[in-house]
Amino acid sequence: LTPVHQAGVCAFYGECGRNPEVNVSLVPSNVPCLSNTPARVARGALLSLLRVVCPELAQGDNDTARVCCSYGQLVALRLSVELSGAVLARCPSCARNFANLYCHNICSPDQSLFTNVTRVTNYAAVPGAQAVLEYQLFYRHRYAEAAFTSCQGVRLPATGGYAISTMCGRYGAQLCTAQRWLDFQGDKNNGLAPLQIDFQLLPNGSEPGQGIVPLDAPVWGCDEAPSAEQEPCSCQDCAQACPPVVPPADPAPPFSIGRADGVLVICVLLFAGLALAFLAAVLCRRGTAEA
Repeated sequence: LTPVHQAGVCAFYGECGRNPEVNVSLVPSNVPCLSNTPARVARGALLSLLRVVCPELAQGDNDTARVCCSYGQLVALRLSVELSGAVLARCPSCARNFANLYCHNICSPDQSLFTNVTRVTNYAAVPGAQAVLEYQLFYRHRYAEAAFTSCQGVRLPATGGYAISTMCGRYGAQLCTAQRWLDFQGDKNNGLAPLQIDFQLLPNGSEPGQGIVPLDAPVWGCDEAPSAEQEPCSCQDCAQACPPVVPPADPAPPFSIGRADGVLVICVLLFAGLALAFLAAVLCRRGTAEA
């Protein structure tokens, strides 16, 4: 359903109503329309909002920023980013990395390079339009692991636990991995995802073929600030941000006299001196007694 995989081309665009397969959702969100067409130039309100929600995609002037999302999609994306930001706000780099996952998925002008739509349904409100129900996303394993690692140590002050435990389903924080983390984000039954997303994490050198190029975008480490106005994550939320522990000084060399243990030599001499003094005292007492 995505025959063209190349830079500057979308896999979907715009909104085609609610997903008929999702009955319960905490965040009202429409599914996109199938559209394997060139990316659109972002102008006006769309460009202004893009600079707020997905600043990494808004580089360049008004005539060069291109996107694969409409204004309505970007408004819905902003709501999702705000919800995740409330949980991950303690670590700005983690929050930015997580937001960028969705920015690339929904708005990247090169969307078709790493996206493959696998299932659609007819959208009755617009003749000929098809609503996307499921698609594949291809990521480099390095990219997914780096984004996951930046969020792995972020804590929730209210519970004292890890924020990642609320974002990994039944696995919790202890058993969560980058794959399980993403799989939960793409599960249409999690109450947040509007459709099913199948995340494919590929190691370096592995190519899926058919013109697909796995996404390998820049990621900020949790000990890095995503912008000049922000700070790195705190030591409490990021082990890499903690100051290095100064190792203790080496112990002093043992006391020695020549090659012998100095303490042992002194003890032997003291014992010998006491023994001689005792012997002398005994001899003197005996001589006095005989006199």
